[in-house]
Amino acid sequence: MSIVAVDLGKTGCRIRATAEGAEFSAHGAGVPGLADNDGDARAFAAIVATLSELPLELRSSISSMGVGAAGAEAAPAAARSLAQLVAAHVEAPVAVTTDAVTAHAGAFEGTAGTIVIVGTGTVLLTLDGAGTLSQVDGWGPWLGDEGSGRAIGQEGLRAVLAAHDGRGPATALASAALELHSPLSTLPRWVADTAAPARQLARFAPHVLEAAASGDPVARDIVDRAVDAVVRACVAAGSPADADGGSAGMAPFCLAGGIARSAVFGDVLRERLRERGLSVVEPRGDALAGAEYIARTPGSAYEGSVVRNG
Repeated sequence: MSIVAVDLGKTGCRIRATAEGAEFSAHGAGVPGLADNDGDARAFAAIVATLSELPLELRSSISSMGVGAAGAEAAPAAARSLAQLVAAHVEAPVAVTTDAVTAHAGAFEGTAGTIVIVGTGTVLLTLDGAGTLSQVDGWGPWLGDEGSGRAIGQEGLRAVLAAHDGRGPATALASAALELHSPLSTLPRWVADTAAPARQLARFAPHVLEAAASGDPVARDIVDRAVDAVVRACVAAGSPADADGGSAGMAPFCLAGGIARSAVFGDVLRERLRERGLSVVEPRGDALAGAEYIARTPGSAYEGSVVRNG
């Protein structure tokens, strides 16, 4: 029998099956999120497609499955529907929660702390010493996700078009934008002509990070402001600052997500958090470990955020 863990984000779907001490992994495409139109159906299709990459004997002997899916907290009905669909497909109990919860469970295994996820979106999830979960940001590309890959990519393309118009300074980002899509006048259509515009914008974020690391002042300013936005979110997620500007007794922070793991962003973020007296630690495990933890551990500190079927 195998336990299957799913990490379904906006960019990709990762699945890991564990059976008799051996691990098998599969990777597929992500989806905009459960809160999007037909989010449950699209998430189900992504999970089934990625599951098909696993060996048949693993797919036919699943004992339980844990799923962390972006947007589950904003669309509980879709989360329940997804749990039902997947449970019927695999003929095994399924637990569905948000990908922020599985990231926290992987990093902290039910102990106090804050997971800071900066990828296509931005969300912070805190479990305090009393076992209470609270969220900062994670409000999606149109209402939040400050400092995210979407925000960085969007600001980068805005800077490119501002320079093109003469409204802003020249930037090395212009050549990167032209490599991504040409001519520049068609960039708005390039963003709009997709089912996931936030993910499309985030595709430009690595170019902004690379230009910032190379010293481009426009890119460096974009990244600097993005880091500041995440620092503000971390301060909001933590306990009130003491008189010296630090935070006494605050639980640790873990950083996760592709943007947070990049040196040009993550190193600066760690430094600024430590300047504020905030502790940054390495996670015990990743979001897949957290999804497996959720599957294995009904009644954990996360249970109020979990939908189970079977």
